[in-house]
Amino acid sequence: MEKEIPKYIDSIPKSDKLRRFVWQILSYVLFKPFALPFFRAWRIAVLRLFGAKLHKTCNVYASAYIPSPWNLEMGEESTLGPQVKLHIGKTVIGRKVMVSQRTYLCSATHQIDSLNTPLVIGEIHLHDFVWVAAETFIMSGVTVGEGAIVGARAAVFKDVDPWTVVGGNPVKFIKKREISK
Repeated sequence: MEKEIPKYIDSIPKSDKLRRFVWQILSYVLFKPFALPFFRAWRIAVLRLFGAKLHKTCNVYASAYIPSPWNLEMGEESTLGPQVKLHIGKTVIGRKVMVSQRTYLCSATHQIDSLNTPLVIGEIHLHDFVWVAAETFIMSGVTVGEGAIVGARAAVFKDVDPWTVVGGNPVKFIKKREISK
């Protein structure tokens, strides 16, 4: 006998979809055209206007994809590099963090024990002094500990210990990070 497929239930509130739609339209006018470094403060101001909690010294490239700025927090001197993609969940970035180009911080996933596979919105935390190298994928629910380095093109599905260097798909411990100066 064939299993009955339940009706899909969209768990994202319409108000959130509307906010994201308004932001997406306005970002093409107020955010993305201002790509030169001279406009860094303007980009921060626009993101703050839409609810982001950003330190005045952080840097967000105009090519970054931020679908829900109200779910973004960044500490001092942190950077979201060119073409970084966020998801709709919360992303918390500490102080002096570098998220390199084309990284994907995927702060939402789907519940796989349901045939509807409803969206599950989570969080990603990158603690102080973290470097996430180019084209890395970090999954929802992951915390990258203070001072950790995630190597280029890594796929991170579990927490990363502080002051370690990890890489690969899935990530594996490479070595402890030692600071000499």
